Amino acid sequence: MSSSIVLLPNWIGDMLLALSVVMRLPESRRTQTTLLVPGQMSGLVKMLCDLPVIEYGRRDAVDRKRTVDVVRSGGFHTIYLLPFSFSSAWFAIKTRVPVRRGLSREMRRFLLTDPLSGGLRDKSYHITKEYAKILDTPFFPPEEWNGVTVKPDTTYSGSIVYCPGAAYGPAKKWPHFSALAILQERYNLVVLGTHADRESALEISRMAPERTTDLTGKTSLTEAAALMSGARVVISNDSGLMHLAAYIGTPVIGLFGSTSPVWTRPLGKKSIAMNVPEPCAPCFDRICRYQHYRCLENITSDAVAESTDNLCTK
Repeated sequence: MSSSIVLLPNWIGDMLLALSVVMRLPESRRTQTTLLVPGQMSGLVKMLCDLPVIEYGRRDAVDRKRTVDVVRSGGFHTIYLLPFSFSSAWFAIKTRVPVRRGLSREMRRFLLTDPLSGGLRDKSYHITKEYAKILDTPFFPPEEWNGVTVKPDTTYSGSIVYCPGAAYGPAKKWPHFSALAILQERYNLVVLGTHADRESALEISRMAPERTTDLTGKTSLTEAAALMSGARVVISNDSGLMHLAAYIGTPVIGLFGSTSPVWTRPLGKKSIAMNVPEPCAPCFDRICRYQHYRCLENITSDAVAESTDNLCTK
């Protein structure tokens, strides 16, 4: 069988959802598949799967040329483009890989040898169905994902992990983590995220100072995966960390506001996607055009606490 290379998406969450599809390719195809991964996520991908990885460097012209040369020398027959950007198709044509398959969007149809209808991007079903179409492989519902075992960091084993950040914007940031910390008085808490989530972590710590460990800005993605692997449950906004926890099989409660759990719910049977229907949701906006954020605010801390207890007793 001819070898292929798969360009994974740039966002952590989308990348992990795409990786779950690649990992369920028939074994005959998996053994002939290489992954092209954004450099900052290559360490995480190597931790989560056994497929060969090429780093997609794009810092400058020299870095981009190096990536093109590495792919060009790989002798690949097909490149699957999971991102639908023009730049990804332009990169693909420079690699001289003969078959270039992806969605026909952003005026890139002429760069693809195997263009698929742009209409396949349909937010009324899970995004992994789109990725399965591009990869020309059967679709498996996200609930059927069983997780990938990651050796846990037992330092905070049994704690509940909070992920209060979301790089996307305020329309993804649930405002009641500190209230939830008060309700979950039986549990130790660990807060994960970037330096930008420090303020949220401080609010949580003020509510439960004896039970909270703030690790925002202090962990790599691989370290975060090991910590979440040992967690009792992860409670997270719709973010990359939410998808990472679900990918490794940790019980997850995903909190959705402007985005849609139908489209990007976390993987696995032990995942719960929580949202409150609003006439304007899902809008997929980063900032609420009506300035009320009810889609998030109306998810109560009591409801999340109850869902946590249900997950913890299963």
